[in-house]
Amino acid sequence: MNQDNLSILLVDDEETFVKMLAFHLKDHYGYRTSIAFSGREAISMISESRTGYDVILLDYMMPEMNGLNVLQWMLEEKNQTPVIVLTAAGSEHIAVEALKLGAYDYVRKELIDLQHLDILIRGTHERHMYRVSEQMEQEKLKEMALNNDATERVRRVVNAITPKLNSALAQLAVGVEFDPKALLDKLPEDDRDDFKKLLGDIQRNVQTLEAATRGLLSLFELLYAHYSGIPEIEHIKHWFETKLHVPQA
Repeated sequence: MNQDNLSILLVDDEETFVKMLAFHLKDHYGYRTSIAFSGREAISMISESRTGYDVILLDYMMPEMNGLNVLQWMLEEKNQTPVIVLTAAGSEHIAVEALKLGAYDYVRKELIDLQHLDILIRGTHERHMYRVSEQMEQEKLKEMALNNDATERVRRVVNAITPKLNSALAQLAVGVEFDPKALLDKLPEDDRDDFKKLLGDIQRNVQTLEAATRGLLSLFELLYAHYSGIPEIEHIKHWFETKLHVPQA
């Protein structure tokens, strides 16, 4: 994002100072500036903003709710908007506490130079964007690791049950194919047609179960290999439809 488009929230109870600072940042450097005159107003504006702010310049010394209180609230709300704290001379310990609460940097108010502040704001925003990118990458890697672990567990289960499943299907198919012939001769003539119909239904259901199982296992193998080959998936789909005589979609 270009610095001309950066949205800055200035939080300071010194009205003359903060208005002048907002004017110069907007007029000379093109920032979109908003002003809060207290910590409570800042929290309200941060909470109600739909788009949020790119950088917050936060004064420490304010009545009722100081800058550290605002930082503590942001930490509890998991609001990661980068903050630059404005301190007074001799407040180095405050700056240290602010950094512990998540502030990116600090600057002494009496030493503010607009050109330096512009550089500091842009640098803070760039650091924040880099940090967000790193967090997203870490989350992605973590998710991939969890997916790989889950996939490996499923693969072990499938490898354990597949031989037994294939054996059971094969035995069922053989039994349906041969065993009923001996039974058919023992049945009364009037019952043989019904038995043949029942036998045909069983054979078709066995074929359906066998084809569906093989198709699912083939798809799982592609998934486990992290292979996204659409032609191969379409081949499995076509084979499945042919086996079961399913109309083409």
